[in-house]
Amino acid sequence: MYLVERLSAASIARVYGLRYKNPKVAESTGLCNLKRHGIKRRDPAEYIRKVTEEAVDDWARRYQAGESLKEIAGAFVTPTTVWIHLRRRGLVLRDKVQAQIKAVTKYEKKAFRGDKVEKAYLMGLRYGDLDVVRHGRAIRVRVSTTHPAMAELFDHLFAPYGHVFRYPRKTNLTMFEWTLECDLDQSFEFMLKKIPLAILRQLSNLEFRAFLSGMIDAEGTIYLHKKEYGDQFELSLSNTDDEVIKTIAHRLLSLGYHPRVGSWKQDSNRLGYPKEGKITRLDLSFREEIYRLLRALKLRHREKVAKAHFILTRVYESCVAVGVEERQDWEGVIEGIKRERDDFVNSAGLAYSKKFG
Repeated sequence: MYLVERLSAASIARVYGLRYKNPKVAESTGLCNLKRHGIKRRDPAEYIRKVTEEAVDDWARRYQAGESLKEIAGAFVTPTTVWIHLRRRGLVLRDKVQAQIKAVTKYEKKAFRGDKVEKAYLMGLRYGDLDVVRHGRAIRVRVSTTHPAMAELFDHLFAPYGHVFRYPRKTNLTMFEWTLECDLDQSFEFMLKKIPLAILRQLSNLEFRAFLSGMIDAEGTIYLHKKEYGDQFELSLSNTDDEVIKTIAHRLLSLGYHPRVGSWKQDSNRLGYPKEGKITRLDLSFREEIYRLLRALKLRHREKVAKAHFILTRVYESCVAVGVEERQDWEGVIEGIKRERDDFVNSAGLAYSKKFG
């Protein structure tokens, strides 16, 4: 290989699978074995002198097209050799950081273009199952869900800014679910941490409603409470962050609402494995307050939008009590949501089986 194929010692080391922390060690090992067997080392500059002008033309074209020195060099020459010839042609070495970014960036990332209201909504959604971490130079957002409406919402919010990946995942509770993730521009850095309570208290009324809309889309529940003296619709918001729920309750109180707040220990096996925790819940149950709040919010989660629309149009705006017909139609809405969820989980199961067997 060294004498006939004219491979370098480093290339021969790779052929034999010699791996060390420092690649130079592998190259030196190859050279030592050649010397031990009486094979003289080539003139280090020999292969540089034998590079043809046609080869350099091709290298220059590939380098200007974005390929790295290592990709161009391949197994026959070193990246240094390539660069020596390119430099003689007058080419300027690309900035290393920018070259690395270009190499690992397959999908374009766009800067956050929303206003304070949009930012407040995303910060509210952040309090749910949305996971946000720094991933290299990007901000990665991820959600795992059994609800197609949440997957649609994730796509709607983040697809304009980056590529959304979707893959099936096996879980202890529902057997299967879908995970969606997207790498975003650094302008989304504000999502890395949950909103400080001091900032939450200072939000304008418009921003607060956007924040609350995002949090209800993530963690809220709109349901029909069946009671002895008559059924009525209620809204609840739960979170393990006791302070944020109390801060929201205080803000709602200042706006003329009358929320109730309570805390209790969670079931330690709720996630399919032992984990202690406490949860705090805010409840809103007065008829007129439910009506007023649902009208003020800008919900985007399709399931919750459908529930709010039903309540506003079939009950409050029609000025009717929750009767047998309304109860049956509401149960139809809930059954439709459950069927969608089951189909979504089944699709994750089929995709998982196809991918992993």
